[in-house]
Amino acid sequence: MSEAHLLSKQYPFTFSKYHKMTGKSLERRLALAAYFHDDGKDDRTTTNRWQRACQLDYQNFLNWKGQFQRDFREYSIKYPNKIGWHLRKAGVRHEIQSLIIHEKKNLPLSLKAAIAAHHGKLGFNFENHWINNGGEQLWKAFQRESNRVIDEKMDLLEVARLHYEFAGPRGLLQLADHRASAIEDGDWIPDHKTFSFAFPYAEKRNVQKLVEKHWEEDLLLIRAATGAGKTDASLLWASKQVDNGRAERLVITMPTRFTSNALSISVAENLSKIGLYHSSAWFNVLQGKIETGKMSRTDASKEHEFARLLQTPVTVCTIDHLLMALTLTREDHHLILFNLANSCLVIDEADFYDEFTQANILVLLDILKCWNVPILLMSASLPESILPSYQRAGFSNLTIREDNLDTGEYERIRFKIKSIANCESPSDIEDLLGSTIEIGNAIIYANTVDRAMHFYEWYEKKKVNVCLYHGRFTEPDKIEKERRLLGMLGKDAWDRGTAKGIAILTQIGEMSINISADIMITDLCPIDRFVQRAGRLCRFANSKIGELHVLIPQKDGAVYPAPYGSYNLERQQWECTEFFEETRRTIGCEEYSTEKLVRLLNKIYGTYPEFTVRAITNANNLKEYFKTNWLVNSRQISKKNDFNINFWKSRNIPPQETVFVNKPVTEYFSNYLSFQNWKLKNSVELPAYLVAKGRKSYLIDTKTVIIKDEEETIFVLKEGLYSFDVGVRLDIAEQFL
Repeated sequence: MSEAHLLSKQYPFTFSKYHKMTGKSLERRLALAAYFHDDGKDDRTTTNRWQRACQLDYQNFLNWKGQFQRDFREYSIKYPNKIGWHLRKAGVRHEIQSLIIHEKKNLPLSLKAAIAAHHGKLGFNFENHWINNGGEQLWKAFQRESNRVIDEKMDLLEVARLHYEFAGPRGLLQLADHRASAIEDGDWIPDHKTFSFAFPYAEKRNVQKLVEKHWEEDLLLIRAATGAGKTDASLLWASKQVDNGRAERLVITMPTRFTSNALSISVAENLSKIGLYHSSAWFNVLQGKIETGKMSRTDASKEHEFARLLQTPVTVCTIDHLLMALTLTREDHHLILFNLANSCLVIDEADFYDEFTQANILVLLDILKCWNVPILLMSASLPESILPSYQRAGFSNLTIREDNLDTGEYERIRFKIKSIANCESPSDIEDLLGSTIEIGNAIIYANTVDRAMHFYEWYEKKKVNVCLYHGRFTEPDKIEKERRLLGMLGKDAWDRGTAKGIAILTQIGEMSINISADIMITDLCPIDRFVQRAGRLCRFANSKIGELHVLIPQKDGAVYPAPYGSYNLERQQWECTEFFEETRRTIGCEEYSTEKLVRLLNKIYGTYPEFTVRAITNANNLKEYFKTNWLVNSRQISKKNDFNINFWKSRNIPPQETVFVNKPVTEYFSNYLSFQNWKLKNSVELPAYLVAKGRKSYLIDTKTVIIKDEEETIFVLKEGLYSFDVGVRLDIAEQFL
């Protein structure tokens, strides 16, 4: 109850908004849930079965402790199956008993659901758990309310309002309960902190003035060039939302985990507390603290979990994390969405060429509009044609606010496209590659890892200082790669006059790494990606005009647009996305300013195309997951880092598999944390089809490891197929993406 009370004091906006949205007191509901939720442990309600079972389990621990003089944590690690053994056999569930003994109090169903779900068992996987423990009538009541959404054909927004009302007490009771248990065990728990931001500079830049002027817009759309100061603008905007009673905290989403890594580092300098959550966040933020002794592994896992729940004052994550929560295929998705509903959201860049992502974002915007969540969407490549789609999500009178550069800066020539040429292999452009060696610095963007490796090999033969960076490196190697790239071509290197070297990047380097070069060679890509890449030409010198060369990727004499296209198996050929093809038709060998790039962007995305049937079906499936699982959890339980489930995916990319680049030093891991630690240091993500080919070619083996007391089969690369220089090298053609 004290933890529940602390939540109401720490998050006043959340409790006030709940009352405005539902007409109900969240403080009272949470207090009642906390008061009633453990009553089923009382001897009088269970004829001593629950208490007696606990006493027997505790006596087993005391007997062990008396012999070995160790604490309960060590006992639980050494004998996990003995913990709660008698309790599991007692045939009583205290949350069910709590509801039964208070049945005559006519508690609202939202409060009953909070008590029922606080151990994560309000789901179809636990139907027998309810029926066999005296809770059959309760279970049927939850089912009826859950099904009412379908029976009455409620629309998405009606369900969103219902979910918000139920998710508040449900999610916060679990949070209070878990924290209370940790305190009782003497464990460390992350502090509740409030959002606080002090603008760090004497003068505000144009984009920062823009957010101050238009902060009251429900959906603020801003188009600003790379390097315009968008990060501080987003924090300034969030401070306006928090200070004016429109949000409790800030959530920043980025297109990929690599960009969110970079952003979390930059914003952490000006904030008291920031959470970073995605599949590699543990290593990037917390692993260093563990290895230097600043934080225990257990404490780090709790801080990481706090960020995953969006409980930190600022959380940086990928857009996939929020979309996945909408599926409600995990119990903790309810708390994640409730915290999101009480936040303000910054969407920093969005992949406009990926129709799956855009269609999913529209579902998210629909629901966030219903929850009155302020949203700021910023992009260097925001097309006017996207406005009708956002207006259909309920945001009226939308306009794109342009970073008000002075006329001279807006029209200043930033780069010139010097050549556009077909290219299947580096041998097709040897003269051009040779010129980059003479200049001494260059950035090369390849659309696929295979093409990036071919460029790397060409430079390696010339014994040139080259750094290859793509997504198929381990987390420690990614960090070292970024450090080397910044040392070669980062701002400090340019300021010192020591900038030198060739950077070969895939999409991983479009937004995440602050480097610059005088010359760039890039594979053709849709115009929004093209603008991002070109933003790294002469990034730190306004007086220079960058030199850009565009390659039309080829394979077997035909255009090879991967990943901005799909392979038609029936026709046995690649098909380009409309935006890829239109970009190819539109760009030419001429000079480009910011003003001209914006005109091109609006021309190419002039009429945002209707989504394909596949994208619409995928987005509709997301809505159905949300509507079906809004109260009772489904049988399908997703993993923490999943971004795809049956019938739905967050973006239109091939499924990925984890592959280990080294064999484990032991086949046994005492707990999941120790396995996760080893995994983050020694694994990469590869497309599932590539893993299948690797296994067929005997380049990838399977191995069984034991985590605690469960077996898990993992994929392991053959020795010699991974290195720091090139990452994973399978020498298998990436034919179908």
